[in-house]
Amino acid sequence: MSTHDHGTPYVETHVGETATPFTHHTSPDGETVTVQGICPRCQGPTASPHAYGLPGTGTKGIFSRRAATPAPTPATTLESVLLQETHYCECGHPHPQLPADVGFVGCGASWTVTDLQAGTP
Repeated sequence: MSTHDHGTPYVETHVGETATPFTHHTSPDGETVTVQGICPRCQGPTASPHAYGLPGTGTKGIFSRRAATPAPTPATTLESVLLQETHYCECGHPHPQLPADVGFVGCGASWTVTDLQAGTP
C-alpha cells in the first residue's frame, strides 16, 4: 500500500497513462459518476466526480465539468469514455506551492487511466 506524500510540491504535470487500478461508480441519483484511485504522483487517494451533461442545459457532452466529450452511443460504454478523459489529482491536500486560484486541490498531476473497473460508492 502506498503512502500519501504530502510534501510533493504542486506542479502542473501530465504523467501520461497510469496502470494503477481505478474504479468508477454512479451516484444514487444517477447524475454523476465518480472515478476513484490513487494519484500516480503523490500517492494520495483521489476521487473525481463528473456530472452528466443534460440535453438543453448548455452542458457539452456526457460530462459538464470537463472538456467536451461525445455522449456515449450504444457502441460506446461509460468505461471507454472515462478511459479517454484526463483525470486530475484531487487528493484534497494543499501541497506546497499550491496556487490560490487552482481548480483542483492536489499535487497538480493529471493522467489517463488504463485500468478502470466498476466499483461501489
